[in-house]
Amino acid sequence: MNWKEYLPLAEKTLSTQFDCETKEQLYLHAIIGSLTEIEELLDNYKNGELVISVNQQGSVAEESADMFWYLAILFRELDLNLESNPYKIVDDMNGYNILMNYLQVNLKMLDIMKKKIYYDKKIDMLTFINQTFELYTLLESYCKFYQTDLGLILEKNISKLKARYGDKFSSEKAINRDLEIEKQILENE
Repeated sequence: MNWKEYLPLAEKTLSTQFDCETKEQLYLHAIIGSLTEIEELLDNYKNGELVISVNQQGSVAEESADMFWYLAILFRELDLNLESNPYKIVDDMNGYNILMNYLQVNLKMLDIMKKKIYYDKKIDMLTFINQTFELYTLLESYCKFYQTDLGLILEKNISKLKARYGDKFSSEKAINRDLEIEKQILENE
């Protein structure tokens, strides 16, 4: 599955029940969600080194896919396409450093949203768009560093979300998930 195919499928599981009426609320959802996934990825590191076993490396792919899901919100809301991405894959950093760069850019975006929401400062859209592209490229670089097939993780992410929600998000299904079925989907090669 490629990114263009992924975008509309990921949108089917977007929450529209709570605080998702404005673009700013959707931007914030994407930024905060991505930050929570970074936190889960960081649990796999000790002193900057990945410390999970080979059979746990699915968690790198799963959390990365979840981060792509949040990025999809930004791509859709900003009407972006990858052909306009000015950034190139990062080849000179290890996975941890790529993740730290991702975190830094994500926090800059959170700061932009804080200033918008609490100070009513206008969003510099060019900066925001470039940061979105940078996040995508860093995440793709992270997957490449760990030799994770991007198309496969996007496909598994959609399968997991379809098993969880069917064709539409519901907060009840988000809370009462069948983790065993999701695990089977993610582990199935």
